[in-house]
Amino acid sequence: MGVIFGTVEYFEKEIKAYVANNRLKESKLERLKKITSELENELLYDFSCHERLRQECLKNLSEAYGKMIQGKAVAM
Repeated sequence: MGVIFGTVEYFEKEIKAYVANNRLKESKLERLKKITSELENELLYDFSCHERLRQECLKNLSEAYGKMIQGKAVAM
């Protein structure tokens, strides 16, 4: 079963995919900050939706980021 757009699991998957496809010289934390910032900017400025959905997605992105830096998500 796939992951539903905008859920915490969706953003965890996006972050992992970005890190896997963009082997950067930065630390893991810096890479996580960078992809989270890019996803946040997309949600704020590129994604057209109801404001309530946008806020829910931003909250879920923040939660996914928190889980990733605490190591609760599956290893990258």
